[in-house]
Amino acid sequence: MWADLHAMQAAGVKVSAFVGGAAQGSFQRLDTQFDTYYPRLKNLVTTYGLDGLDLDVEENMSQAGINRLIDQLTTDFGTGFVITLAPVAPALSGGGNLSGLNYETLERDKGPKIDFYNAQFYCGWGSMANTTGYDAIINRGVFAASKVVAGVVTNSANCSGYVPLATLKSTVGALVAKYPTFGGVDGWEYFNSDPGGTAAPWQWAREMTSAMAGSTGPVNLALNKAASGSASCNSSETPAKAVNGSVSGGNSDKFCSLASSKFLQVDLGSAVSVGSVEISHASAGGESAAYNTRAYTLQTSTNGSTWTTRATVTANTAAVTTHPLSGVTVRYLRLSITTPTQGTDPAARIYELKAFA
Repeated sequence: MWADLHAMQAAGVKVSAFVGGAAQGSFQRLDTQFDTYYPRLKNLVTTYGLDGLDLDVEENMSQAGINRLIDQLTTDFGTGFVITLAPVAPALSGGGNLSGLNYETLERDKGPKIDFYNAQFYCGWGSMANTTGYDAIINRGVFAASKVVAGVVTNSANCSGYVPLATLKSTVGALVAKYPTFGGVDGWEYFNSDPGGTAAPWQWAREMTSAMAGSTGPVNLALNKAASGSASCNSSETPAKAVNGSVSGGNSDKFCSLASSKFLQVDLGSAVSVGSVEISHASAGGESAAYNTRAYTLQTSTNGSTWTTRATVTANTAAVTTHPLSGVTVRYLRLSITTPTQGTDPAARIYELKAFA
């Protein structure tokens, strides 16, 4: 892990360690036994060359204790060291708090030494279904929007308060429009972030980046479009499941076929320019990688009768495959599956077929 993090740092990504949260006692010890426990924290930062610390105080800590910790970190590592905190969202708007300390007082006392706050709008502490909770923080007049990051839960299995992606993107877009210096979005947790799930959690970051850029893109041109295909394994695994925008609805959230000639076809509704096609295979939906499609062809058509082969794959093992098309005019997409799995299992499993301009 440390080698990977150093590679990220070499590419310009800042790496912070998350301290506290459910690890009860972390901040009580730093509060009451500072001389014993702070050197251990300092050693962690020094040993691994961390760029910062995210202080998630979810237990009682005194105002003097958090001030001392922030002051010492700045003294030891300089003003460029990234210091952030992760309060529950209402703690920044005069409401509920898990930390004991007062965050408005902290901002007034130590604001120049704090880079931003990862406010938790989930697990019963707020919601990003709309801008109301974030607005309440900014309207207090203590915290600048540039320092308030909206923390969201990325998968409904992680905690309560999950907001569907389309709604979240709408909220983020509204916040960017309302607050030009909007601090951004953080997700709990990254590893299983929807819509890509464990196979492609980076898709969540891509969607948030586009939302903060003030766009709704990249637009999935195949989303909820008319889909057809070979005979389905059962009535709950139809072609429509492969264009519903989801891979996280369980094993039935896919197109499945046992037919001798297996195919999935999508009608985009009109001829449009397509720059890439993305296919989510079995493990993108949580099934075994042994069920990922091994061999297939991807074809396009403008009329549904004349087809052009755009990709021929014979040895795929990946959960998600992407095929650049370089702005090809397309109305129909056709995925023909020749080897459905890595072994002898005969069922084709396609969780999602997406097309992007």
